[in-house]
Amino acid sequence: MKQISIVKPVLKLALVGVVALQVACSTSTSSTPPADASISGTISAAPVNGADVSVVDGNGNVVVDPVPTDADGQYSLVIPNGSLGQDLIIKSTGGTFIDEATGNQDVVAGEMLAYMSANSITDGSSVSATPGSTIIAKLVLDTANGIATKAEAEVVFANAFGYTPDVSVEPADATAPVADATDASKLAGLRAAAFSQLTMDLGLLSVEQFDLLAALVKDLADGSLDGESAGSPVEIIVGEMLPIDVQNRFTTALLNFHDTGLMGDVHGNDQTGLTSDMIGVIPFAKVALTSNYKIEYVPGMMDAMEGKTMFTLRITDAADQAVTGLTAGLMPMMHMSAHKHSTPNLDCVPAITDGDYDCTVYYLMPSVMATGMSMGYWELTVMAAMGESTTFYPKVMMAMGDTPKVTLKGQAGSDMIAGMLGDMSRNYILFNESLTGTGNARKFKMFIAAMESMMSYPPVYVGAVLNVGDMDHELTVSTMTVEVSTVAVPAAPSDWKTADEDPSASGYWLATGLTDLVDGTEGNIHVRLKVNGEVKTIDGMAPSGANEYTTYTVTPGGM
Repeated sequence: MKQISIVKPVLKLALVGVVALQVACSTSTSSTPPADASISGTISAAPVNGADVSVVDGNGNVVVDPVPTDADGQYSLVIPNGSLGQDLIIKSTGGTFIDEATGNQDVVAGEMLAYMSANSITDGSSVSATPGSTIIAKLVLDTANGIATKAEAEVVFANAFGYTPDVSVEPADATAPVADATDASKLAGLRAAAFSQLTMDLGLLSVEQFDLLAALVKDLADGSLDGESAGSPVEIIVGEMLPIDVQNRFTTALLNFHDTGLMGDVHGNDQTGLTSDMIGVIPFAKVALTSNYKIEYVPGMMDAMEGKTMFTLRITDAADQAVTGLTAGLMPMMHMSAHKHSTPNLDCVPAITDGDYDCTVYYLMPSVMATGMSMGYWELTVMAAMGESTTFYPKVMMAMGDTPKVTLKGQAGSDMIAGMLGDMSRNYILFNESLTGTGNARKFKMFIAAMESMMSYPPVYVGAVLNVGDMDHELTVSTMTVEVSTVAVPAAPSDWKTADEDPSASGYWLATGLTDLVDGTEGNIHVRLKVNGEVKTIDGMAPSGANEYTTYTVTPGGM
């Protein structure tokens, strides 16, 4: 009888199971190899045409061979995945560009770099090289200085130049941006052009911009931008040194390229269309040179802020000796998106220390909001003597705490000045000068200025003549009454105290014997003003009770 074997079927089933298990295991452990990174970007002193762009590691070893840039300075290349886990540098050499400041064509570009931290690059990333990114990369790569990381280099750079280059933003050509360029791209292009302007301002050739970048790296290696490295001057080219006010020169270069200096927000080479409130917070350098003097801006107890700001100008000569006997004048100017205006200020007066001059400016507004948003920038021109002038760019912050100033207006049809759109009520700005004293013997001092135009805010006092020579708007101040009250809702005449005019200083008014104010507790000081018998109101309309005074919020014993 034929026997039926069960071995083969069992063996077949076993083999099928093993194969299935192997397939399952193989499927569960397999994965797609990590992708290489295809990147692109722009090489921009201005856009550099025909540059060789490669990728190197921190030791200079080539990771990706050179590729050329096109006429717009753009390149694209692929970085192997195995190299993405280390710091990498986009390196550009050669090529030519049209210099933004001079218009010189076919300027040969030097080395430009963009530093990329490990694992920061993915497929599709954009990486651009600019003068700013080049400085940062060289600070990191120069192992002789104490700057070890990109983050440290960015802090040093930002302290010097007021911004941190974003290599992911492709800079537009500031002299001819494409129609769809973003504001961020335009700003990156404007900042690149500032180095071109600085090169020209220092009397260098366009091609020597790259020598300037190398000198700036050497200067910054000790953490500050002051024309020196470890106490020694920094050479740009043979016989040409970085000036000690190079930080101020950079700010001036940026703003000169951006703004022609005409009224409004008018531009020359700069065609980005960015207004003065769109160019970021301007770096505030505190050393500037004139033809023969070094002028140092020394902040007072408080940094510059809306309202009263006090500071000292320290003036020395080429031999570093104090310069005495000067009458230093100030010309402040706020550059906003669509117009400019000045602000009340006093000429500087000699201080106790030889060569020091104490100055006061009453800022009508901040240049930087508490959020960091720029409102534009303040330009503070110092006229130390005939032919000896320079400019600072103070960062003016919002006032915190007590109200820095209040405004009352001339009545419509009566006390008017010429405005941009026709006649307007004259503004009287009453600045909080000081609150002193204790208990029921407090003193409140104000500085009062009047608006003659966007450019003129003289002090107001009995005998002052406003808008001299203007037949339609001239006003002689024959009588003036300033009154203050600390009563919650002043109603009776006895609620008001009359302030006295300071006979020794024009525009200052002092109210004494104020009560109802408590140290450490927020309170109110109301103020009202009459000039030639006319009540000035908060809205420029006829007096109606509530509009006849304005109010300061103050905290005695506080800020």
